[in-house]
Amino acid sequence: MSDCMYPVSFETLMEHILREYEQHQRIYNVTNVHQYTGTDRLTLFGKQLENPLGPAAGPHTQLAQNIVAAYVGGARFIELKTVQTMYGEDLGIPRPCIYSNDESYNVEWSAEFRADEAMAEYIKAWVAIKLLSKELGLGDPNGFIFNMSVGYNLAGIQDPLIDSFIENLKDASQTSTWQVCKQWALDNLARFKHIDEAYVTQLDAHICQSITLSTMHGCPANEIEAICSYLLKEKGLNLYLKCNPTLLGYDRVRRLLDDTGFDYVVFDKHQFEVDPTMATAVPMIQRLQALGEACGKQFGVKLTNTFPVQIQSAELPGEQMYMAGKALLPLTITLAAELSEALAGKLAISYSGGADMKTIKEIFSAGIWPVTVCTTLLQGAGYDQLGGLAKQVEAVPYEAVQELQVAQIKALAAKVATSESLHKTAAMRLKREKQPGFQGARSEDYHCRVTCGNCVRVCPNRTNEMLEVNGEKLIIHIDESCNECGNCACNCIEPCQPYKDRLTYFLDAERLGASTNDGFYKVGNQWGYRFQGAEAVSELADLPAPLQTIVSTFIKELPYYI
Repeated sequence: MSDCMYPVSFETLMEHILREYEQHQRIYNVTNVHQYTGTDRLTLFGKQLENPLGPAAGPHTQLAQNIVAAYVGGARFIELKTVQTMYGEDLGIPRPCIYSNDESYNVEWSAEFRADEAMAEYIKAWVAIKLLSKELGLGDPNGFIFNMSVGYNLAGIQDPLIDSFIENLKDASQTSTWQVCKQWALDNLARFKHIDEAYVTQLDAHICQSITLSTMHGCPANEIEAICSYLLKEKGLNLYLKCNPTLLGYDRVRRLLDDTGFDYVVFDKHQFEVDPTMATAVPMIQRLQALGEACGKQFGVKLTNTFPVQIQSAELPGEQMYMAGKALLPLTITLAAELSEALAGKLAISYSGGADMKTIKEIFSAGIWPVTVCTTLLQGAGYDQLGGLAKQVEAVPYEAVQELQVAQIKALAAKVATSESLHKTAAMRLKREKQPGFQGARSEDYHCRVTCGNCVRVCPNRTNEMLEVNGEKLIIHIDESCNECGNCACNCIEPCQPYKDRLTYFLDAERLGASTNDGFYKVGNQWGYRFQGAEAVSELADLPAPLQTIVSTFIKELPYYI
């Protein structure tokens, strides 16, 4: 397998979406398509928001198709994956890079695309959602918000590559990607029932009015404040500053993790010595709030960043990984309680730290929003969990969440610290003790012993598909959008590594050649393949009998890939 993702054109994206929905009534394997039917709206950055839920900047917001999948599932606040001057191989991201058995860990920390390539993905996703929301009646086409994210120091953010990224997402109308997307829509009006030329020509090209700043662990407070000032004053953006859990101090973090069942998580004091403290953070936030007000922009905090911990049991390659999910919940909600109290409830908080079905309604009810999620989407039903989360937050009266409810936040923090239902469970501790690290088992062939479909549901990039061939369910891996994150292997019950073990559909011979997977690709009217030791190019009728049946079914059930 190659760990490189290959972005698809807007035409290919839309062909896939429309044909899959027509044939299977799903979009990128999201079967729980969420329709917003409420009348309440939240106002944020002068825009309307149907609900405050979305995917956090990360594996679910790097490709146009996974952003579309998030919206279709029920997300309305999309936090785009962080860009910086480094990208691709220069990032040095090891593989696999995600481990999500319970709480999650990762070693990927930035968009793998160059900033202009990432920008193109975000523009394609924006236009696709504008079309889908109107055509399928999923909600108000103006009822969702994109929030860009940049890092990691002032010099990098001022680099022409990143500056162009920021300016073109503020107004994408002059970009070639915008023009291509718009022209495709105009050329394909006949395929839509509820979209006409007037709708397409008035599409809003102002994609982002807000930005989340992510800085490296150890970034000094004066550098952080300088970047924030630049983004507020010079770039004219509403701003969330992503804060680190280390603001709580070493002893507090250690005690919270010990008390909630995560005593095995190992970290040292160094990170706490180089990160800002509450004593420096609170006055800095107050200064930036005042600056934001003077600039006519909102300043708030994003709680929280992931937490650096040591790799102990080969969960992932390397020596350090970043912790998220349910283990981050006690840290993030406790920090929210302390900051909201220190600032007398006068603080805008964007939340990401282990929110799930058990807690998201209480977090939102306390005036903390938007709420973004990641780990819960890497498990279980994947993007199909967004519908349930959306219903949770949409059931809260929006007029009641206009201000932080400090007492409620403190009560929720106390509940998280003491409620065993929100802690590491005994069953998951036992599972970890039996197999604490990333499983490296490989399957001997392309068949699953039990085809559960976990790898289809939990893949953030939508790179696995399920086919039924002669009564047997088979997983087909899609090479083009896989970056070998390893999340499908984490969730495989066999266990195996689906991204390496299953028959794979490739874009061309070159990509099959770069992989060790058995698989197939289309070349003209023929099919190239590697299968059970043989490699050739032939007519469909001349493929090895088992592969011929599989490819024929692939053509019938998944024609939008070809």
